[in-house]
Amino acid sequence: MTLTPAQAAALRARIAAAVARDRYAAPTTMAALAFIAAHLDAAANALDRYMPGVTTNEPFAEAQAALADARELTAHHPGGRFPANFTDYIEAPLTGCALPMLTPLNPVNPAYAEQEAGLRHRLALVHEELSRATTEVATDAWLTSALAYQRDLMRLAGVVRVDNARPCNQPPATPEFAAQHVRCIACGSSTIRFTVREWAVCECGKGMTWADAMVCDCPG
Repeated sequence: MTLTPAQAAALRARIAAAVARDRYAAPTTMAALAFIAAHLDAAANALDRYMPGVTTNEPFAEAQAALADARELTAHHPGGRFPANFTDYIEAPLTGCALPMLTPLNPVNPAYAEQEAGLRHRLALVHEELSRATTEVATDAWLTSALAYQRDLMRLAGVVRVDNARPCNQPPATPEFAAQHVRCIACGSSTIRFTVREWAVCECGKGMTWADAMVCDCPG
């Protein structure tokens, strides 16, 4: 049986709630995931009450409020690894909105770039299948997969943020910038290469800690 838009949205809300309950995380995040699941169930229950031509739009208003509560909790608990706009998966049958996709991670490390490309490709394929799903079984399978790929992308995003911030992954400083911020403790040169493990090496060959090489405390 083909689902109505309201039925499809209610089904997706319940699937997302089940995913939230199955997520493993830190205790505080686990508690938040339980509340997120409860809000999603509330949205599904509200949508179940909608009957075209019989009821008013009040069920939609109640569902929207519950979804907004779920999004707010998600924003405060990123460890749950739901994208900020994950409720678009639920609202898509009603509004036709695009399915969520994280902004590009822009990793410096080629291995992470390859991982991101693979995850995005697989997620895009799952999105296509989810958009065509008309049964409960298909919707359950594809939405669960989509949320799993979103989780993996968010986990990778955290890794990329740390890796991109490493000194060895920073673009070379201009001579003017370097002259204001770094100086060799041996020769006074500002041509210094920062490496891993908080070590820096001057063009003269002198090695030193990052702290020794810095001549200012500004955040730039």
